Amino acid sequence: MLDVTTLMLVLAFTTALSVSGLFVAAILNRQVMAIRYWTLGLAVFVVGLVLQVASPPVPLWVSAVVISQAYFVLWWGTHVYRGGSEYWGFAKVMLAIMLVQGLLFYLLRDSFRFSTMLHSAIVVAICALSVHELRLLKGFERSLFWLWTALWTVHGLVYLRRIFVYLFDNAYMDAASLQAAAEVEALNYMEGIAFVYSFTLLCIVLTTRSLQDVLRRQAAVDPLTGLFNRRAFEESAIRMINAGQRHGRPVSLLLMDLDHFKSINDHHGHKVGDGVLVKFAQHLIDHARAADLICRFGGEEFVVLLPDTPQSQALHLAERIRTEWQQVAIQSKGGQFEVTVSIGLAEATLKEHENLYDLADRADQALYAAKQQGRNRTLTWEAGPHQARADSLA
Repeated sequence: MLDVTTLMLVLAFTTALSVSGLFVAAILNRQVMAIRYWTLGLAVFVVGLVLQVASPPVPLWVSAVVISQAYFVLWWGTHVYRGGSEYWGFAKVMLAIMLVQGLLFYLLRDSFRFSTMLHSAIVVAICALSVHELRLLKGFERSLFWLWTALWTVHGLVYLRRIFVYLFDNAYMDAASLQAAAEVEALNYMEGIAFVYSFTLLCIVLTTRSLQDVLRRQAAVDPLTGLFNRRAFEESAIRMINAGQRHGRPVSLLLMDLDHFKSINDHHGHKVGDGVLVKFAQHLIDHARAADLICRFGGEEFVVLLPDTPQSQALHLAERIRTEWQQVAIQSKGGQFEVTVSIGLAEATLKEHENLYDLADRADQALYAAKQQGRNRTLTWEAGPHQARADSLA
C-alpha cells in the first residue's frame, strides 16, 4: 500500500495541474462564469492538501475546513452553470458556510474519527447537490448528465463507505491520524486523483457545450431586438405550418411594417430609430402567447406566426397590437412622438402544397394594400377580385 503522505502529494500535484489547465480555459472563455468557480474550487483544494501534508504542526482540522470549503466552491460553480446567481451573494454564502463548518471542525478537533466522518458527510452532500443542479438544467444533453452523475456518484459512494468504516469498523474507531487509517485513506486519495482528472475534463466539455449554446443563440437571434432572426424563424415556422396542415389546425401570420420609419431615422437619428425597434419588439412580446413565433423579418418589418389561431382571432390580436402601439410615446431630444404600424394578415390553408412563403406572400399583399390605403390599419388577405379588405381603419 502506498504511503498516505505520498498520495497526498500526488493528489495535490494532480490538482495543481488541473487548476493550471482550467485557469487557461477560464481566460479564453470569459463568457462561461462557472469555469472560474470550478478553477477556484480546485485551487482551494490544493491549499487544503498542502495544509494536510503540513500536519503537524498545522492542526488537521484547519485542512479539513479548507478542503470542505473547496467542495462548496465547486458546487457553486455548478449552480452558476445551471443559471443561478454569479457574484451576488457568493462571498457572503461562502463566508457563512466556512464559519459554520469551521466551528464544527474546531469542536471536533480532538476526535479524528468524528471529524473525518463530518468531512465525508459534507462531500456526500455536495455530490448529491452537484448532480441535482444539472438535473434542473432544461435541455441538457442526457449523455453529459449521466457522465456527470456517474462521476459524482462514484465519488460520493467512496466517501459514504468512509463514513460507515469509521462508524462500524472497530479497527478504525480509535484511529488518531490519517496514517493510522492508511488502508481506508489510500483508497480515497487514489480515487481522488481519478476524480480530479475526470472532473477537469468534464468542466472543459461543459464549457465547450455552453459556448456552442451561445453560438446557436447568436445565430438564431436578432442582436438588436432579441427576437428570432429570419433564418431561425423560417426553420420553426415551416415545421409549425406543416403540423397545422397534418392535424387540420388553423395557422395565421401577421406581417407588420412600422410606418414612415425612414423619416424617424432622418429626423431623430438612428439611435432613436433603434430604440423604436426595440420598444416595438417588446410590445409584440407583451401581446403574444408563449407558443407564438415572433421575428424581426428585416429592417422595420416584423412577423408573428400564430399556431391554432383562425383569421378572426388573429385579426383581434392584430388590432390590439396596432391600436395600443399608436398610444406608446417615444422619447427623443426633439420631444415626444408616436409611431404607427401597418399590418397584413393571412391564414394558412390546409392544402398540402402550400408553404410558408405562399402564406407570407399573401400577408405581404395585404400589408402592401394597407400602406396604399393610408397606413395605420390592418388588412386581411381575401381570395377573389379584392385581395385585401379594410377590417379596421384608423
